Amino acid sequence: MTRGNGTLVGWIARDTLIFLLLAFVCAALNAWTVGGTGVLAAAIGTAFRFVSAYVGCYIVHEWGHLIGARASGASMPFNHYRTPLIGAFDPSAHSTRQFLALSWGGVVGYLLVAAAMLLIYLHGALNWVGAGLATGGAAFVVQSLAVDLPQINRVRRGADPVATNREGTTPAIILRRTWQTWLPLAVLIGAAKLVSAG
Repeated sequence: MTRGNGTLVGWIARDTLIFLLLAFVCAALNAWTVGGTGVLAAAIGTAFRFVSAYVGCYIVHEWGHLIGARASGASMPFNHYRTPLIGAFDPSAHSTRQFLALSWGGVVGYLLVAAAMLLIYLHGALNWVGAGLATGGAAFVVQSLAVDLPQINRVRRGADPVATNREGTTPAIILRRTWQTWLPLAVLIGAAKLVSAG
């Protein structure tokens, strides 16, 4: 992991630029879809909105981690902009309370942004957002809850934060919990579409 060299202003600028870029491409895809170019445009637009929502949730999730850690008094220096992790938090150098504050901050972050995306979708305030945005936000939330909550609960019950974090964030575990949560989510979304179509 590349650590150091990042600043608060730099990270705000980087993430604002990412959000603006995603919004611009989503708007362009919407215009393409409205132009009546068919199934291909709709599929590409939905897929990109899914990715955009996922990235948006991830960014806010990382800011939630930072705010939670800093609010608990933990030192969390900024990483370099090349890494997706905004801050460098070392569980071995901080207390259990600080680890939990960091963890819950991330949970609150992505729940808030996912709720905002869902409200935008349900109220049709931006009709180009479509199902891709709502499902992308939901996908990040269910995946992250499946990864984060078991760790939070173990540490809250007295487990060692360092070992718990190391064991709970291996690629194999994250991949397994991703398909275990995304499969029922896909079934639920498909069933909802069938009901609404009927």
